[in-house]
Amino acid sequence: MKPKTAGILLACLALAGLQYPLWFADDGLLGMLRARQELAEQEKENAALRERNRRLVAEVQSLKEGDEEIERLARSELGMIGRDEKIYLLVEEAAESEDPGQARPSGGPRE
Repeated sequence: MKPKTAGILLACLALAGLQYPLWFADDGLLGMLRARQELAEQEKENAALRERNRRLVAEVQSLKEGDEEIERLARSELGMIGRDEKIYLLVEEAAESEDPGQARPSGGPRE
């Protein structure tokens, strides 16, 4: 091998050795791309949490200001009714079948 060729090869190897940390180290180009992706994911999660907080603040404000929200929650979550209200429970009867053997209660004796 010629001395000039060996020098060029050695210079290329030295350059490649110096370039390796730039591309592949944790604080190199790939690390920067990974950090940008994590940042984008975190910003997306933060936006969702900000929206959730905004809704919770609005709900707290609604509970502080009026009785309508408290009444709505009591009706929907606790099944409560107002003092002057009446409850009507509608129960559907089972349809009578044409064959009396089919409308037998479960658990009763069989003929």
